[in-house]
Amino acid sequence: MVPAGANVFMTIAMDKYSADDLLDLKLQFDTQGFVHLPGLLSPGMTQRVRDAFEEAHVRHAGQVERQRRDGASFVDLPGILDADPVFIDLVDLPQLLPLLRLTIGEDLALNETSARLFFPGPTFTSPFHSDVARVLGVDHAHTSNLLVKLHIFFEDLAPEQGCLAFIPGSHRFPPLHVNPHRPTLARSSAVTRVVPRAGDGVLFNTHVLHMAEDNRTEHVRKSLIYSYAHFWMKAHASAAPSDLAQFADSPCRQQLFGVDLPGVSHFSRRLDRLESASVKTRLQDIGERIAHRVLPLKRVPPRA
Repeated sequence: MVPAGANVFMTIAMDKYSADDLLDLKLQFDTQGFVHLPGLLSPGMTQRVRDAFEEAHVRHAGQVERQRRDGASFVDLPGILDADPVFIDLVDLPQLLPLLRLTIGEDLALNETSARLFFPGPTFTSPFHSDVARVLGVDHAHTSNLLVKLHIFFEDLAPEQGCLAFIPGSHRFPPLHVNPHRPTLARSSAVTRVVPRAGDGVLFNTHVLHMAEDNRTEHVRKSLIYSYAHFWMKAHASAAPSDLAQFADSPCRQQLFGVDLPGVSHFSRRLDRLESASVKTRLQDIGERIAHRVLPLKRVPPRA
């Protein structure tokens, strides 16, 4: 097992990323399939997240306890984006957003969130696996930006506390190419375990072979999981708070949280050319809706 921090190339300390730092991180992401981001959150932000997570945990303690009694090995706290503004602020951290734009693309959007409690015991994940191996129509070995996950940690983890483990470079395998489930693999030098400190993040291509290891400690592993994809992809309900009107003055957050803009195509949403729903586009959208109701449905198809 390669200890966390043993390879300087794999971990660049977070302060403010320079242009060269971003290129290095992008290179790591492309070649390894994941990147450890030490100190992604400032100490103050880490404390805000920790406090807000604990408040949400207390608020849903009854539900958590019921699921625990029913044998759940992990529980996701519901509606985390509505729990506290800090969870919205995590989506577009100034130090994170440039890296997301490089790794996913300018059409990126939040796809799913989870606020996870992983209880002591065996892992809840499959052995080393790809999250998207059975997704059709994509050449996963050559598509590094379909779906990306960010795990955020706000407490130090012990090495045996259900840490994430990866087989570096395995995102270049074709789907279902290998099932590396031999018992000795967990201690193999081919595997990298990331042991995060409070404030760290781990960003990875969901096709890279990965797993959460067993939680062999007496402590719950707490983490946030933010998945990012493309605006035109269907997002989970957890990818947006209930109040989308709060983003009326933020075109960037409108895109990240999947807010439709009348007259702007799903395939045209880009952070590098943010478009607002102007009076012209709104009138155009209304006109098209009226035309579709009044005019015959049979018409000449658009040119390719």
